[in-house]
Amino acid sequence: MIETTTLRPRFGQVMTIVVAAIVVAALVSFIVVGDWAGLARTASILLLFVWATYVAFWSPSVTVDPAGVVIRNLVREHRVTWPAIERIDTKYALELYTATKKFTAWAAPAPSRLTSGRAGRADLTGLPESTYGAGGSIRPGDLPTSESGQASLLVRRQWETLRDSGALDAGVDGTGVSTTWIRLNIAVLVALAVASVISGVL
Repeated sequence: MIETTTLRPRFGQVMTIVVAAIVVAALVSFIVVGDWAGLARTASILLLFVWATYVAFWSPSVTVDPAGVVIRNLVREHRVTWPAIERIDTKYALELYTATKKFTAWAAPAPSRLTSGRAGRADLTGLPESTYGAGGSIRPGDLPTSESGQASLLVRRQWETLRDSGALDAGVDGTGVSTTWIRLNIAVLVALAVASVISGVL
């Protein structure tokens, strides 16, 4: 039985917390000095900055569950069923290829050259079979110490287990992919953007 696991970049979570703390401190300073006009003029802009940081760096995720993989990006969420996945790559980020389209995970970027250079022999062994290319080579994005590598390791293990057991042989009806808009992210961004424009005009 596949357990549901969600991965988010830790750096993005830390960045969001830091930005939120700075904004809260700024808003409190307006209140402490009694600058209500300044508070009214900048509150929506500061809150927009916090929400945009959350949407870009905290909200995105990769979730693996019994039905497939859910890639949550900035304003859209893609659910890709296991039979629909034809290939997994990590050239620039975790990428799932289906018969009709490629889906890239914002939450699982490939590592920098510096991170790749620190990889040891232990990082290159014991990975899923589909990780390896010609001559047993692997992409830097498949290093398990990277965000794309952690996500691809989780996805590849489950996908290969299902493939080898014959669970994917039946194929998939339709595209095997569903995409939905993340309405909360969009609505709050639009509302705060409008409020910021209005406060700047008044």
